[in-house]
This record gives sequence, C-alpha cells and structure tokens, in this order.
Amino acid sequence: MVLKRRKFIQKVGLAIPIIANPFSNIFAQGGKEIIAAEDSVAPSVQFGFDKLNDRIWIGKDFWSVPMEDWEIKNKRLEFKGAMRNARLHLLTYVLKKDQGDFRIKSSLGLLKNSADKGSVGFTVGIKDTTDPKSVKAACYFGEGVSAGISLDGKIFMANNETLLPENFDYNKFDMKLEASPKNGAYECTFTVVDSNGLKGELTYNHSGEMEGLVALEQNIQEMDGSTFWSRSLSLEGSKVKHVADNSFGPILWAMYTLSHGTLKLSAQLPPVGDKDSKHVELQFFKNGKWVKEGKMEIDTISFTTIFTVSEWNSDQDIKYRLAYSVDKEKQYYDGVIREEPDDRPLRFGGLTCQEWAGYPYRPLVENLEKSNPDMLYFSGDQLYEGNGGYPIKRQPEDSAILNYLGKWYMFGWAFGNIMRDRPTICTPDDHDVYQGNLWGEGGEGISFEEWEKVRDAHGGLVQTPKMVNVVYRTQCGHLPDAYDPLPLPSGITNWYTQMVYGKVSFAIVSDRLFKSGPEMLRSGEGRIDHLTAPAKPEELDSNDLTFFGNRQMEFLDGWIQDWKGTHMKVLLSQTLFSNVGTHHGPKKQFLFGDLDSGGWPKSKRDEVIRTIRKASAFHINGDQHLPFMVQYSVDEVRDGGWTFCTPAISTGYPRWGQPDSVNVPFTDRPAHGLPNTGCYRDGFGNINYIYAVGNPTDDFDLEKNRYLRAQQKASGFGIVTFDTGARTIKMEAIRFLADLDVESGENTYPGWPLTIGQDDNDGRRAFGYLPRLHFKESDQVVKIINEETNEMVKSLRVKGNEYIPPVYSLAKHTLVIGEGKNEKVIKSVEISTDPKQVMEV
Repeated sequence: MVLKRRKFIQKVGLAIPIIANPFSNIFAQGGKEIIAAEDSVAPSVQFGFDKLNDRIWIGKDFWSVPMEDWEIKNKRLEFKGAMRNARLHLLTYVLKKDQGDFRIKSSLGLLKNSADKGSVGFTVGIKDTTDPKSVKAACYFGEGVSAGISLDGKIFMANNETLLPENFDYNKFDMKLEASPKNGAYECTFTVVDSNGLKGELTYNHSGEMEGLVALEQNIQEMDGSTFWSRSLSLEGSKVKHVADNSFGPILWAMYTLSHGTLKLSAQLPPVGDKDSKHVELQFFKNGKWVKEGKMEIDTISFTTIFTVSEWNSDQDIKYRLAYSVDKEKQYYDGVIREEPDDRPLRFGGLTCQEWAGYPYRPLVENLEKSNPDMLYFSGDQLYEGNGGYPIKRQPEDSAILNYLGKWYMFGWAFGNIMRDRPTICTPDDHDVYQGNLWGEGGEGISFEEWEKVRDAHGGLVQTPKMVNVVYRTQCGHLPDAYDPLPLPSGITNWYTQMVYGKVSFAIVSDRLFKSGPEMLRSGEGRIDHLTAPAKPEELDSNDLTFFGNRQMEFLDGWIQDWKGTHMKVLLSQTLFSNVGTHHGPKKQFLFGDLDSGGWPKSKRDEVIRTIRKASAFHINGDQHLPFMVQYSVDEVRDGGWTFCTPAISTGYPRWGQPDSVNVPFTDRPAHGLPNTGCYRDGFGNINYIYAVGNPTDDFDLEKNRYLRAQQKASGFGIVTFDTGARTIKMEAIRFLADLDVESGENTYPGWPLTIGQDDNDGRRAFGYLPRLHFKESDQVVKIINEETNEMVKSLRVKGNEYIPPVYSLAKHTLVIGEGKNEKVIKSVEISTDPKQVMEV
C-alpha cells in the first residue's frame, strides 16, 4: 500500500521534513546561536497539531511567548492570553538570507470573542537588531513583517490594510502568506479564505531582506484581544532552511553537583501533558556502550526529575545522556560528568542577576565558555519578574507556577550548553520568588492584600509555599542533600548545604530566607528599606532580629570544623554582608544605607563573619549589580575575611559605589590609588575595606544596542581560581563584552585581578602564639579551642609540615590535630615566649 504524501504526514503526526537531519536527535540541544546555517535544505514542512497530546509545551520545533498562554487542547493549538504580540515561533525552519520564495499557511478559527476586537496572523523574517544571529534573541526581541486580519473587518500587512469581505466568518478560515523575489525586493501576497469561500487579499512590496524566524502571532495590533486556535502550520519554498540545532526540548537542560562521591543530577522538562511519558532515563557511556543507570518519574508540578548516584568515581570524564520519549520518538540530551580537579587549581565561575535586557547574553556566554571554569555558581536572580517582556502572574497558584517556569526556561536556554558538562550550584534570591526584596522571616507568608500596601518593604514571602517550593526544586534540587531535611513550619523546604569539590568546601547558604524584615525596625510607608538620612547604629539592630536563623548558624558552626577532603573553605551566599553601594536607581539617588543588603543587623552579621574567619573562609556573593572586592571588619579594621561580589550578568536596576563623590571619609587607600577605594564606614556602622569597584557609566540609557548598554551598566561575570596547593585565591571580574582572545586590561574592571592568600581571610591580630607545631605528615587539620570559653578559635587544614598557632587571649588552649582515628588532642597549651620552641606531632 502506498500512502500519498499529505496523508502520510497526517498519520505520522507533528512534523515531517522532506529532508531530515539524521543527527537532529543527538545534537538538538547543542545550544548554538543560529538563525540560519548551511544545514539540510527543507523546501516543505507541515505541522499538524491534531495528533498531539494535550499539553502546554508545543514541541521541540517551537517556542511560544508567553509560554503558558499557548497549549495543545481539543486536538488543536489554542491561545488563551491577553499579551500583545504573543508569538508561537517556529525554531527549526527559518528564512535564509539568500533570494528565494516561501509560503506559510495555517488553518485557524475564533476561540473566544472579546468585544469584537483582536487580530491574528503571521510575522516573518524575525530578527533582533542587537544580536541578529541569535534565535533566542529573535524570540524575545525580534521584529519582522506582520500580516493578518482583525475582528474590525480588516486585512493588513506591514503598514498596508484593506477591508475584508462583509460577513467574513472568523470561526474557521485559512491564512496564506506568499513571497517571491522581484527586482531586488520581495513581492508579498497575503490571502485569507473563510469556510464559505469568502476571500480577502492584500499585496505588499517589501524592499528589505526577509531573513529569520517565522511565527504565528496573536494580538498583533492590541492586547486583550479575541483569541484564536489553529489546526496546522506549513512552510515551504526555496528560501526555507532547516536548522535542527535550533530545537529546544523535550529535555531542556540538566544541572549536576558532585560531592564526597555522590552525584546529583536534575533534568528540566517543559510542561508535558498527562498522556505524555512520565519518566526520564539516565544513561552513562561505559566500556563503549550506553548503560542504563536508572529511570525517574517526572514531578508534574516543576517538571523535573532528580537522580542520585552514590560511590561516583570522579577521576575521569564520563559521558551521560538523558532519554525521554515524546510524540512516538525517543529524544536524548547528552553531557559530561567532568573529572574532578584534585591535582590542579579549581577555576570557579561566579554569576548573578539576569535582567532580560541583555538576553541571551551571547558575548558573555561565549567568554564564559572560553574561560572554561571547572564549576559554576549562579547566586540568585536567575530571572526577573519582567523577563520575556510580559508581566508576572501572581495568582492563581498554578498560573503563577507556569508563569515562573516560562521565565526560568530563559535561563536554561541561555546557559544550558555550558552547565551540561560541569557542576553547577544555583541558589534563588528575591526576584526568583517574585519579590523585589526578600526578608523571608523563616518562611512566613504575607497576604497579597498586605503585600500590595507595602510591596517589597515588608518581611515574608507573598507567593504560596507550593510555588516557592517549585522555585527551590527547579533551582536547588540537584544540590547535595540539605542540612535540615525537614520543611519550615510554612511547608517551605530548606536547601542550605555544603559541597566539597576539587578540595574546596563550599557552604551554600540561604541568607535571605531567615532574615527579619525592615518593619521590625522602622515604621512608616513607602521605601522604609532606604535610608535617606543617617541612622544611629542602635536603630538598626536588636536582639529580636534574625540574620541566618539558629539552625543555619548551627550548620555553619559545624561546617567550619569539617575538613574531610578539603583544603580551603568558601561561603556562597546571595548578597554582600555590608552596604557598599552609595547611589541607586535611574535617578542615581544617594542613600546612606540600603536594607536590601546583608549589612544589618550588625550584631548578627558580625557573628557570621566571626564564625567563617575561624576557618579562613572566603566569601562569594552577588545581588548588588556592582562588582566589589571587599575585606570585612568586625572588632578592628580589616579583621575579617574577603568577599567578592561578582558582576551582574545583565544589570537592570543600577547601583554605583562612589563614596568619594559625597565626601565620605576614608583611610588606607590601596597602592593602586583608584577612586572610591579604601576603608569606609557604611550606614550600618560596618567598616569596609574596598579594594576595587566596577561602576557603570552615567549615560547608559542613551545606548540602544542591548549588549553595549549591558557593558556600560557594569555587567559581566567573575572567575575565581582556588590554588589548593599554594592556598591562594585569584579574583577576576570579566566585562560583558570582553575580548578574551586578546590580552588586555580592558577585559576586566579596574583593580582586578587580585590574588590573596588563604590566611588573608582571617584578619585578626594575634595576641600571641602557641609553640611551633612540626608534623610528621603534611597538611594536617588543626583546631584550636579556648579552654576558658570552650570556643573554637581556629579550624583549618594547614599547609606543609609546620604551623604556628595564633591565639587571641591569655587563656590556655586545647589543640586537636589530625582526623578520625589519627586525631590527637593536646590540652593546656600556653602562649610561647620562645620563637624556637617546637612541638613534634
């Protein structure tokens, strides 16, 4: 039996290209930024939506904006949103630059009439002016030529329009747009025919190139218009190019961590349907073949699966792939579990804050790939409420979750290709849970009505625990198991934990979730979180306030003493434990202090810094939209450790650190002599030694190119190199548009790079020293305990065979040396007055 081509396509399902790419399943997730490339020529492709299972996600060949407003339902594609210029983009078949003809067709009908207004049609040649080669940029910033019809009885194309026939039936009709080259331009004809044969037609001569994506578009001329359905979409012609690498899904991306021999890996899927497969399979490539490791069920709220593999051998690269079957086809997503860098320095990539004006951040992503860090840290604000160009949906709960997922997927589309083959730590911050500021108060909730009165100047979480847990699962589900497995009283899950990788131990903390809100200190309305006048230190502190919470401090106290497999320690938090920015917002307003920072309450903040300096722990954070290198102070100037606040990936809300411009007194300016550096007191009473700051320009709003504007707004990323042999830490702040193929000081912000020693993260001046320790075995763990207070005063793995223990009081001290069965305890050790005195251990 021979089936005719059209019947065959209808039977098979969604899409059958005439010439298919045999490698499309393997390389569909390559993450390449391509509008058109030399791939297989596909003069004709047809997509039928009637064979698909009901679901939000349309398929790997499409990307819809807003994602949650499009769905497969009732054996057709339906649009249910109100946003203007809502598009279903066809990703894998594009219009190439070369001269040629094309035809795009669709069968549609009216779904819901909204006051006889609304419009639907095609937009073709969709490209972004800033990044014309990027399919991702095209989906969110691209412009093209639109042709369609409106319920006020008109047919239009570009700026031309005419009337449709009277009594045109919008309930069911066909649309077709044809374009052919003519005299260096394109002659375009747009035709609509209803079920009764009534026909409307409009011609248009387009003088420019028509290159880029094509899309089915609703609400072309206005928002809140009537909605339409579609049963099919076809594209053909010599101008059509098949680019398989542009596909996205069904496994969108994967993230993994590796710690103490345990691998955890999460797979992120789009909103698949109830009748789609419920399982994802993990496979490893061993002994020349793919071996099944396990199969896990998809969580149908977050659309994730999480795999845990014990006793992982990390001394070599191991390929993995994730398998998922959809639309009668098995799809794969592949990556590599990297060899752990135990015998060389660990290169760490620090990233934060992704406001969508710089999306998809292609120059930055390419520079990150060139830098080739061993691991990545996304410290928060992986999305903002306005990302994608459409507003957030706060309620109902299920709509809010889908709205979050659509914006979250932008993050994975931008960075998935680099996350697939190295460990990634990802922690949510305020915007990830749809709040401009977050003082979580232990997970307590605030009603929508109460939140509307004060917005983000109040403690508590406004979104429901169910939605917050979706955020936590999608972003943190692959982290090592949480220190506290029990949820908070509100039902919100904990995720703070530690990870040991490359002989570096990372404490991954949630410094927002437990913090008290500003209403505990300050009354009034409006931005009570902004100090527009000086405040006395006691006004901003209280014993009733929390900073980390008791259980998280308990975790931190244990972490500084746990040196298993570890030579150096690093604290990873969302924000800075000081207030270093001086000017804020579009009008560059000066503030004495911003409570959207970790600089307060000072007493509880100081407790954290005192704790981590005992282990000479370095601190990495983000959030501030402003790169800094700072040494903390607690009791004396520069007696704390160092922190690196990494640049924002793409800065939205601007901040400046320019204390010199408002005559803030300073001391100890570094030898480089850069302005706005040295020791300054912030509005909370903290003394901050600012070694370097990367400020934005003042005129960035004049720049129309999105990438140039991101550069001017001090965007970029951080690279930190931990040399666990030499015990050094090198910090680099890479500009958004750096050219890493050329060695140039312009690639980094002024003052970077800087290399410090591990010991620089404890700036205390010793009161005296215990006798010199000489070890039979090098790199021993040493703990020093004050016998009068029973306080741990120092805990670290020393470098080499000798160590002179510093102490900070006249008390006798206990030394605990070694680990496990080899641990040795020496009590009642006193300060030595003989520099030649040695204790053999």
